[in-house]
Amino acid sequence: MDTYILSVCGAAILSAVAAILLPESKLGKFIGGIIRICCLLVIVLPLSSLIGGFLSPEEGEDTSAQMPLDEEFMQNMFSLQVEGREKLIEERLEAELGIGVSARMVWELVEYECDVRQIEVTIENFGIYGEDEHIFVIEQVKSIVFAMYGEEVVVYE
Repeated sequence: MDTYILSVCGAAILSAVAAILLPESKLGKFIGGIIRICCLLVIVLPLSSLIGGFLSPEEGEDTSAQMPLDEEFMQNMFSLQVEGREKLIEERLEAELGIGVSARMVWELVEYECDVRQIEVTIENFGIYGEDEHIFVIEQVKSIVFAMYGEEVVVYE
C-alpha cells in the first residue's frame, strides 16, 4: 500500500513539474495530456488487480490467512485451564460428598484444542464414610465428574 501511495504522489508531482516546464503551445498541451493519462494509469491499474484478486482467486491459490500455531503459548494457556478444572473438581467433590480428593486431567494439545483423554481422581480421605460405603462413594465420584465434563473417570483409593 505504501508503494502505491508513493507512486501516485510521484506521478502527481511529475505531472505538476511537467505542467510548469512545458511551453503553452500545442506540443506542450499534447505532452501534458499524455502525462495526465499516465498519472491516471498509475492510479487505476493497481486498483483493478487488487479488486480482481479479491473477487476471483486463482486456481490452487490459498486464500486463508492462518497464523502458525504457537505451541508454547497454547500449552501454557491450556495448562492453566486444566489446573482450574482440576481445582473445581476437588472443591465440588469436597463440598458435595465431604471427601478429600486430588484430581488430575490427562490431556494433550491437538491443533487448537485441549483434548482431555481421562480424568484421574485419587481419594485421599473418605471423611465420615465407613469401609462398607467406599464403593458407593467411588460410584458417586464417577457420576459427578462425568456429569461435569463427560470424560472417562478413573478413581483411585
